[in-house]
Amino acid sequence: MDQKETREQLVRDAKSSLILDAAQRVFAEKGYHETRLEDIAIQAGFSKAALYNYYSDKESIFLNLVNRDFDRLIEVMEKTLVLEAPFMDSLASAMRAVLSFFGDHFSIMLATSHFRSVEKCTTEKNYNYHEKLFCQYKKNFTQVIEIFIKNLKQAKRKGEVRSELDERIVSGYIISLLRGVLTEWRMQGKKGDADAEISSILTFLRKGLDFHPAH
Repeated sequence: MDQKETREQLVRDAKSSLILDAAQRVFAEKGYHETRLEDIAIQAGFSKAALYNYYSDKESIFLNLVNRDFDRLIEVMEKTLVLEAPFMDSLASAMRAVLSFFGDHFSIMLATSHFRSVEKCTTEKNYNYHEKLFCQYKKNFTQVIEIFIKNLKQAKRKGEVRSELDERIVSGYIISLLRGVLTEWRMQGKKGDADAEISSILTFLRKGLDFHPAH
């Protein structure tokens, strides 16, 4: 790629990012279903016709936005592994990143069910553009779960966690707890206190139910 092509690509990338930033604001305000391409174009300072030079429809804008921000989330979460902080600290950081991401993106939680689920993403099938983007979304979500699993494995190696349960099972439980918090926020229509929720989850993980059978 020569210098001219490089400059043109940089300009295109910058404008694409500008559109996604604008779309994020509009989705947050109006929700996915009520958002129109015209709304995104106005917010970004583009004409609707110019918008088509970058994205073909609202669905592709939304999925590109989700995947871009998921990449950022994964980058933040992976730093918790590199630092090798005490397990509860790194777990709290990872959970805070997840709650912050989805708490600031209610439109993501509400809209992803709109897209037809691809049961198994493989390179062997000729997916259309939307399906490829959705497969990337599923891959990114899987990466989030894998980070929790790696965190647990690291803690077991260091002797911080002694549970005999498989790391994937425990990670699934943690994700379920976070999903419960997000569901409650969604029902309330606003983001709650992430630190308080994380503190409660960590207390539960440390102490469990402290069950004592009746005699």
